[in-house]
Amino acid sequence: MSVVSIFVLLASAAGQDVGGNAGTNQFSPEIVPTNSVPIETNGTPSLPPAVTNQFEAENSLTNQFEVAPVQQPLLGPRTVGSTQLTSPLMGTSVFALPPGVAGAAGGTGAPSRAVPLWGPFDVHPSLSYSLTYGNGVESQPGQQSKTFVNTFTPGLLFDLGSRWRLDYTPSYTIYSSTNFRNTLAESVSLSGSTAYEDWTLSLSQTYSSSDQPLIETGTQTAQEAYGTMIGAAYQMNSKLSLHLGVDQNLRYTSAFDNVEAWTGSSGLNYQIIPQFGMGLSLSGGYNDLSAGSSMPFESIQGTMNFHPGKKLTLTLSGGAQDMQFVHPSAPSLLTPVFSGSLQYQLFRDTLISLSGSRSANPSFYANQVEVATTVGGSIRQQLSKKISLALNAGYSTEPLTSIVPGPLPQYFLGTPPRTTLTEDMNSSSTSLGVSLSYAVLERVNMSVYYTINNNSSGQSSFAYSSRQAGLSLSYRY
Repeated sequence: MSVVSIFVLLASAAGQDVGGNAGTNQFSPEIVPTNSVPIETNGTPSLPPAVTNQFEAENSLTNQFEVAPVQQPLLGPRTVGSTQLTSPLMGTSVFALPPGVAGAAGGTGAPSRAVPLWGPFDVHPSLSYSLTYGNGVESQPGQQSKTFVNTFTPGLLFDLGSRWRLDYTPSYTIYSSTNFRNTLAESVSLSGSTAYEDWTLSLSQTYSSSDQPLIETGTQTAQEAYGTMIGAAYQMNSKLSLHLGVDQNLRYTSAFDNVEAWTGSSGLNYQIIPQFGMGLSLSGGYNDLSAGSSMPFESIQGTMNFHPGKKLTLTLSGGAQDMQFVHPSAPSLLTPVFSGSLQYQLFRDTLISLSGSRSANPSFYANQVEVATTVGGSIRQQLSKKISLALNAGYSTEPLTSIVPGPLPQYFLGTPPRTTLTEDMNSSSTSLGVSLSYAVLERVNMSVYYTINNNSSGQSSFAYSSRQAGLSLSYRY
């Protein structure tokens, strides 16, 4: 099914509200777009208004009762140390607003209020501006620059009936240094769900284009990505539920390897008591690369959700992934994979968030696999009714495993041997950040921030240290 046909299908179904208990049943998956208005789900802690948005934005895992696919949807470059997990296929942005900053995805903007348009359709406009100064930023591997970065980001979020949402966010970025090119990025997502008897069906279609400096490539990298996710959940009884899902992720870039990935997953979840549940999921897929070996894979993971009260929410999944290589062939790569998220409301105005993940995915370079392990945490303190302070830290390591073709002997007879797997380069990144946010008006927020980013690499041309400071303004209605 093409991207266009999916949009047409959803547009025709947007105003239809199929009966059922979706949204109230604890086993029904919730879809919350990154830039959407917060939706209170069953069992979510009741937090002060100033930290509610941050809590929901940092709940990066899929709904605690839903199967989390190995391949995350393509949402855009991720941030080192952020508790929001986006696809490793899209790389790690050098410039990114810290968690909790006004204007960041899922930031501290006031809860949106819908502007009625017609019938069941509502619109939520937003506008943000950020100014960042950074040094040590690589415009090419080994070539570091200083630059001011001005970013203007308007946005429109449409409620299409009670179950569908359409989000469009363009972003225009201007660099003061001529070593970088000014860019217009776009992000579009359409998502929703419906229910019939004991079944809940969900679908999302995303498109994004970006052009920004990435840690993995050491240069400003233009990308286009398309993501399609289809999910089905069946509540077998009051405790047991079945989940099925398929997704397609496509990443295209002119300078590096293109990836077309397809994944299917299935799983069972058993809610032992209202506060504790466990599950098991199986997934498999195929990564088709424009250059080098294609990479089919399979994965098995156990899942756990623990929510003893209003203060603590813990979600974990972990297991193993087996990746194979064809054309050229090589020994399979068996690696542990996991993801986890913890939120703890220490005091009424203090929120602690921790997260971690490990995944194996095709890198930007042909015949190389990136095994990325990322951990991060943040503390958000509400100092007064309008002022909040956030501290965040993160660490990631991304070794590249290479498929090295082996030369054949001069008089070789028989089937050619498979190539070997070797570690080609190991990079690690650390980040520290602090931000102070002020609610100027009910829907207007201002933030100032400072971050320190360090990247070490087995190849000296990819190593750098960057200091970034800036301010951000955001308006949400």
